[in-house]
Amino acid sequence: MAVFLYNDNMNKAKLINKNFLTENVVELTFQPENEVKFIPGQYLSIKIKYDESKPPIFRAYSFASAPREDNVFNICVKVIENGRASNWLNSLEVGASIEFMGPMGEFTFKQSNKEALFLATGTGVSTFKSMAENELKNGNKQKMHLILGTRYMTNIFYKEQFEKLAKQYPNFKFTLTLSRPESLDWKGTVGRTTIILENMEIDTNNTEVYICGLKEMIDDCRKILIKKSIPETSIYSEKFN
Repeated sequence: MAVFLYNDNMNKAKLINKNFLTENVVELTFQPENEVKFIPGQYLSIKIKYDESKPPIFRAYSFASAPREDNVFNICVKVIENGRASNWLNSLEVGASIEFMGPMGEFTFKQSNKEALFLATGTGVSTFKSMAENELKNGNKQKMHLILGTRYMTNIFYKEQFEKLAKQYPNFKFTLTLSRPESLDWKGTVGRTTIILENMEIDTNNTEVYICGLKEMIDDCRKILIKKSIPETSIYSEKFN
């Protein structure tokens, strides 16, 4: 039985690196004051102090890196216009500190003899980056297939990291699909994640599916999977608001 780590005490972390993956997606690297023992797939709840005259709010962000010996971790933030949390986090300079609670959550990888199919859109893929890196580097030989969907070529990030994993580990496959490629230079897969899923042949008895993205995408994928006779007990999901 899996043990889910949870810590509701407030912790602090210093921002030690800020890396823009696209024009509106930023990867933030933190060094926490106290040790953070998380399971890939879990998240932390960050205290957002966007307006000193108002009470802070809390927002959840998944870990985007595998656990490291130096206790450093990454999160991936999509900066949304008028988004209080994302714009506050984006405004932080290297050296600034945050307060957070966690780790939290039970959307974690279940090791088995079945193939793991990861379905992600946007920053939802950061969760699977954490899972895949951790499992592969720790010697898991289970077959894994990550399908990442986005709209445009300018939205692509983590492509090189996943391609590197696919070259290094034969049991890991990576498919990147664009729904609206803005250039004929794109020679890869075209279509929404749901379209790719509909046209896939899946071994229904030997596949477990993990989905991370917006509610509509998750609901649509779940309907397709159930239509394909994937048991609901083999479908795991994490919804982003």
